[in-house]
Amino acid sequence: MNKQTADLIERLKEAGEDFEFYPTTKSMVKTIWEHATDTGHYDHRVHWDLLDIGCGTCNFRKWIEELNREEAARHTEDTLKHRDYEVRTLELHEYCVMEKSTVLLQRLDPKTIVLGTDFHEATLIDKDVDTIFCNPPYSEYEEWTARIITESRAKRIYLVIPERWKKSEMIQTALKTVKAPPRRDGSDGKEKVVQVIGHADFLNAERAARAKVDILFIDKQYTDADSGFDSFFDAVFGMDQEDLDAREADFVEADREEKRLKAELAAGKNKVEVLCGGYNAARDELFNIFKVIAGIDANVLKSVGVNRDSVKEALKKKFYGLKHIYWKAAFDCLEEITSRLTSESRDRMLGRFADLKTVDFTPSNIYALIIWVIKNYNVYAEEQMLELFYALSSAENVRNYVSNKRVFDEYCSRWGTRDERHTHYTLDYRIICTRHALPGHDHWGDCFDKMRQKIGDICAVANNLGFPNGGIYIPPCYGELGTVREKNSGKTLFEFRCYKNENVHIKFSIEFMKAFNVAVAQKLGWIRKPEDIKTEFSAPEMADGAEKYFDRFKACAAIDINRAAALMLPA
Repeated sequence: MNKQTADLIERLKEAGEDFEFYPTTKSMVKTIWEHATDTGHYDHRVHWDLLDIGCGTCNFRKWIEELNREEAARHTEDTLKHRDYEVRTLELHEYCVMEKSTVLLQRLDPKTIVLGTDFHEATLIDKDVDTIFCNPPYSEYEEWTARIITESRAKRIYLVIPERWKKSEMIQTALKTVKAPPRRDGSDGKEKVVQVIGHADFLNAERAARAKVDILFIDKQYTDADSGFDSFFDAVFGMDQEDLDAREADFVEADREEKRLKAELAAGKNKVEVLCGGYNAARDELFNIFKVIAGIDANVLKSVGVNRDSVKEALKKKFYGLKHIYWKAAFDCLEEITSRLTSESRDRMLGRFADLKTVDFTPSNIYALIIWVIKNYNVYAEEQMLELFYALSSAENVRNYVSNKRVFDEYCSRWGTRDERHTHYTLDYRIICTRHALPGHDHWGDCFDKMRQKIGDICAVANNLGFPNGGIYIPPCYGELGTVREKNSGKTLFEFRCYKNENVHIKFSIEFMKAFNVAVAQKLGWIRKPEDIKTEFSAPEMADGAEKYFDRFKACAAIDINRAAALMLPA
């Protein structure tokens, strides 16, 4: 066991979170990679939306990416010219995970989508992925395996489980729910439902163990996509297969629920307690209503036109809608974070957040949401700062560094790739640009509606540099002066005028522009230490005293997990 793994296991034990943490080995993942990319036809490029249940340190993704790189390195361009097949690759288009340990959750990178924490609290029926991988805790592998087989909607399931799985009645019963692929000879093909594609052990793993395991592939592509919900529905409500269904009734009124939630959350109570308590009560009420329906005599229901399929569809709609209401409310509680994003950054984050609305609504999953928002916020905060910097960059608005003798190229600086762009320059505090050059959506509406959003986006960047706005005045007419004031000092953060030709003249606070230029220069590596500012910034008004803003962005934009968690707790 290497020192890094040993230290991590020690941390997990100290936190009481060593939930049988045995990282998946490269050889196990290679077996799956080879099975997945052996497509039987010319194109060996495979794309998955994957859910890794009990992801740990995300070894599955790490080894997949390494195997892809090794395969590419083996086949150079010259070699490929003499071969009749493409390089084999397995791309994880979406990498979603479930992980219970908070220690491991905090190690996840921002691109990882957390769809749950505690497997026992999670539902699988609403996780929209095509592939599932799981190396479960072996003390519970039967229950985990059976639930994954019966409840999930995935077309493919890969499992690393003890070789004694063949003797498990629970697993064998679950496999009977999977529809077998058709065969040319007319047989049912049941032996194709589950395949043992490899054998392995953990004797030489990162964390050694004596367990001997099979690597299974379960093919569910011929199984009805709703089979998981059918199993869940029958288990919870016990309705038989006769036509038992009810005309849909609106048991959860979204508007009423949202208004009630806002009122309770505004009262300063423990937000997690309010949200989870409200969700559990609403869910129980919903389920109880359906259980009452399920208990009515089948003939009575049939006589009034009620059938099983419509009851099931009604429950599915209400169940998913309830999660949507509560996750949106939880996301709104993090306004202190999301308000520091530009409109485009918020849209990108909310677009990814849409994937999280199928996550089960529990306290541990809310904590995982906070971690996810923070990690993505830090990425977007840097990106939006650079987007604004490049948007404002034009020949009349920039001053080269002392060491930079290049002529500013308007096209490359604005539209070229990052490598082609003009580098090593500062922005002036007086800016002339077009409305279209500013980041943000050019939605339909008059000029001042459009400018309100774009000015707000500039304020979001300023906020992350320690210059929160205390009020925005948008003038009613072209050519009139608009202002944005600093929240703390009341001083003018910047002034702007919009003209009929759609030009915008902006005059920024010199102090803000110093901080902006320093933050961008640090991020792009144009300066390495505070002393570089004096020697490189050619504009005296930008260089004078600007060293105090070195590391300013890092200090002002960073949000730690404990602070964010406090947003969900009482004041």
